Order: sequence, then structure tokens, then C-alpha cells
Amino acid sequence: MASPTPTVTDPTFRSYSSSQAKAYASHRNSYEPAVYKTVFDFHAAHGGQFGLVLDCGCGPGNATRDLALEFDQAVGTDAGAAMIDAARELGGKTKSGADIRWEVVPAEMFSSVEGLEAGSVDLLTVAMAVHWFDMDKFYSEAARVLKPGGTMALWTIDPDQPNAAKVKETMLHFEHVVIGKYQLPGNLLSRQMYDNLPLPWTVSPPVPSFSKSDYVKQDYDRDGILSNGKTFFSGGKVMKLAEVEQGLATASMVTRWREAHPDLVGTEQDCVKVFVKDLREALGGEDEVLSGGATTILLFKKSA
Repeated sequence: MASPTPTVTDPTFRSYSSSQAKAYASHRNSYEPAVYKTVFDFHAAHGGQFGLVLDCGCGPGNATRDLALEFDQAVGTDAGAAMIDAARELGGKTKSGADIRWEVVPAEMFSSVEGLEAGSVDLLTVAMAVHWFDMDKFYSEAARVLKPGGTMALWTIDPDQPNAAKVKETMLHFEHVVIGKYQLPGNLLSRQMYDNLPLPWTVSPPVPSFSKSDYVKQDYDRDGILSNGKTFFSGGKVMKLAEVEQGLATASMVTRWREAHPDLVGTEQDCVKVFVKDLREALGGEDEVLSGGATTILLFKKSA
């Protein structure tokens, strides 16, 4: 019998204010076409259709808007009301020209949303959020709403730099020492590239609707070692350090650090400002860095 899966919850993103949600939408990059192509190719190869996509844990909808361009209908769900407010303000259209629907609902309850009835969803995606879900309940919900032969795709990207020892040392110090104690189990699941993420056949009770024989785990660029020797699968980008600072401000660990040190926020002792200063020194005074990330994509097919 499978052991009960530890419950992992997100105390940060679902409590974001309106301004925090808008900053998240502005400073989190969209995903590279290669990520979506991997998902769509698997989906199509297994007979998946392109009617309805459900993006769960969508935040302000950055991935939802990209996914929707290949589907007739699209729904984005998130437990955070401010995140969905930001998504609705940004809007978005599907391939058919329909508006994307945005719903405030936890990942463990999305089948309660009108239009997400049993067997209604062709593709269910979760972009860098599934590590916050109660996996026992989430997999059951996913199995309920997906069509037979439908696809579930989960992915995460762990920021990294290629072949740059001093820069990597600076990053690891920031992650493990400065904000280490503000990481939660969900953060660790993501950073471990979902190696230890519970799977449908390991949760309690197991969810047999997902075929283990069709399951695929794709890993790219782990530990900063480029899989193709040239570029990050998820896209490398030369970023100004000011952009790095803005992006890091949206990280849940940084949010929790700042809640614990309100008197240091925005000062020269702010954890992000100290990190950017150290990063600039590691770069020999340069004001930009090649940024990318290791990518993991988990692909599942619901049994027919």
C-alpha cells in the first residue's frame, strides 16, 4: 500500500497582494517554445486533441496565454485571488478567438468549476507550481477532468548559469545560506527537478488512470551542464542585473525573508541587493549575466 503523501502547501503566492501579483506577472519570463513543443508533441503523438486546455496554478497566466494559442478553449485556475485578478486584467485569447476563462480555485478542487466536468479536458498543465499541491488530491482531480487519452504535463525550471564556477558559487551561497531557511519542502521538490515528486502510482490511494508505461520524464541542462553543449533548452538570456533583481523579488523564499526582515527591505542590506552586489563582483564588474535554467518536464497520458 502506498504511503500517505506529505502535504505541501504554498503560504506565499496564494496570499499575494494585487501589487505583488502584478510584479510577478511583469518580471517572470514566459517559457521558451521548446517547452511547449515538447508538451504538444507528446500530446499529439498519443492522440490528444486540442479542444480545451486547463492550466492549473496559473498565477497571472503567463503560460496559460501561450498554451491557449493552440486550443479552442482555455481555463486558468489558481488559489490566489490576486493572481487571478492580475490574469483577468491581462486577459488572453484562444486559437478560436474565445476569451480565456480565469477561476479562483485550489488545485485540489478545480473539478468543481463549471465547464471542467468529468472527461472535459484535453490537456492539463502545471508550470512551476505542482510542488505546492496536495498530490493525492490533485492527481484524483486531474484523472477526473481529463478525457481518456488526454495528457497531463508538469514542468519546472531551476535557474542556473553554464560553466561559471564563481557565479555558481555566489548563487549557491545565496540559495543555501542567505535564504536557505526560508525554503519550504515545495521549493526543494522544484530544485531537485521533481526527482522526488510523488507520482500517480505512488500516492495514497494510487490513481490508476495514469499509465506508468506511457510516463516520460525529460531532463535538460542539469547542474548547469548544457544538454546540447550550446544553449539552454528553456532559453538562455543575457539579463541586466537590474532585471535579475526584479525577478528574484518575486521568489517565494525572498518574500518570506523580507517578511522576517521588514526593516532591511529596500536597503543595502536587503538580501537581493546583497546578492546582486556579490554577483556583480563575481562577474568582474560586469552588469549583465547569461541566465538560464535546468528544465524538467513530466508527461502523463490518461488511460483510454
